[in-house]
Amino acid sequence: GHACLSMRVARERQTSPAGAFRDFGRARYALREAYRLAGLDSRSTLLAPAYHCRTMIDPALALDGEVLLYPLSEGLAPALPAIDQLYRQSAKPVKALLATHFFGIPQALGDLARWCAERDIVLIEDCSHALFYRNHRPQGMSHYGRFVVSSPYKFITSPDGGLLYSKDEAAFGALRPHARSPLDELRAVTWTLTSIRQRRHPTYPPLDAELTPIIRTECHPGHEVRQQAGVSGEYRPEEEGRASSRCSRLMHRLADPDCIARHRRERYQQWSAALNDLPGCRLLYPLLPEDCIPYMFPLLIDRPQSHFYWLKRLGMPIWRWDSLVVSSCPTATRYRLHLLHLPCHQSITDADMVWMTEAVRKVISNPNGAVPK
Repeated sequence: GHACLSMRVARERQTSPAGAFRDFGRARYALREAYRLAGLDSRSTLLAPAYHCRTMIDPALALDGEVLLYPLSEGLAPALPAIDQLYRQSAKPVKALLATHFFGIPQALGDLARWCAERDIVLIEDCSHALFYRNHRPQGMSHYGRFVVSSPYKFITSPDGGLLYSKDEAAFGALRPHARSPLDELRAVTWTLTSIRQRRHPTYPPLDAELTPIIRTECHPGHEVRQQAGVSGEYRPEEEGRASSRCSRLMHRLADPDCIARHRRERYQQWSAALNDLPGCRLLYPLLPEDCIPYMFPLLIDRPQSHFYWLKRLGMPIWRWDSLVVSSCPTATRYRLHLLHLPCHQSITDADMVWMTEAVRKVISNPNGAVPK
C-alpha cells in the first residue's frame, strides 16, 4: 500500500472538493455525527439499506434512533417504491436516509435525492467503499447527499481515518472533533512505521496438497450465531467525537489516487477474467465503470456452506456480511451468505493474485468435495 505514496502528489494535489471536512477515527463515528446533525434521536427514524455492515447501523442505535431497512435490487440499488412505502408506514418521523455506493460502484441517486428533498429527509451518502478524501472525489458520488461519509484508511494504509464531508460548512454547526492524546499519536506513528518496514515475501506450497485434506474432511462451518439487538461490539462509545491521528492525515495527503486506481482496477479485472467462465458463481459487476476505483471484488457463489468454509481454511482473505439485521429484502437475505468480498488492494503482489485466483477456481469448481484435478 505504501508504494502509492508520493511527496510530489502531496505538493501538486492541493485542490479538494468544494465544501468542508471533519476528521474522525473511523467512518462509523463520522456517520454518528451525520445522523445526529440530521436530527435522528429516540423520537425519529433512519432509513438504511437492508444489505449492510453493522457499523452502518450501530451509530443510529447509539443515538436511540429507530432503524427501518429498505430493500435493494440485485445490483444493490435502492428500491424507491418500497422506500416510499416504508416512509408512509413509519410510526416516527423519518429524519435521514443512508444510501451506499457498495464496492465503490457509483449508484444513481438523483431520483432518491429528489424524493428526500420533497419530504425534508436528509440524504447521507455512504462512500466508505470509495476513495473519497480531500485529494480525490470519485465520479458520480457526493453530488446529492447533504453529508458524505468515507473511510480513507480502507484504501490508504494508515492506522485510522474516517471523514465527514458537506458541501456547506454551515451544516456542521459547531462540530469540532477533539484531538487524540499524545500517547494515541505515538501509537499511530509506531503502527505506521511497523507496517512500512514489513515486507511480505510469502511462499505458497502446492495448492492441491493444501486443499485435498480440507475437502476430504467433514465440513464444520460453525454454528449460526446472529448478534443480539442493539449496538454491536464493533462500536466503541468512547471513540465518539475523536479525530483521526495526525499520522493518518499525513499518509492521506501523500496518497496518489492515480496509482491506487491503476493497481486496484488491474486486480479487479484480473478477478473478472479468472472467474467469468466459472460455473457455480456469478460476477455481481463484471465490468468496472470508467474512472471507478473498486474496494472489493463481489462474487456470488452457489454453495456458500462448503465453499466459504474451504476458502477460509486455505487462509484466503475473504469477507462477507453475515451479521446483517434481519429484513424481508430477498437480495440481502441471499447476499448475506452467498456474496463474497474478494480483495483487490494495491498491495497485492502478482504471486498473491496467482495463488488466490487459482484457489477460488479450484474450490468453486468442486461442487461435491471431489479431489481437485
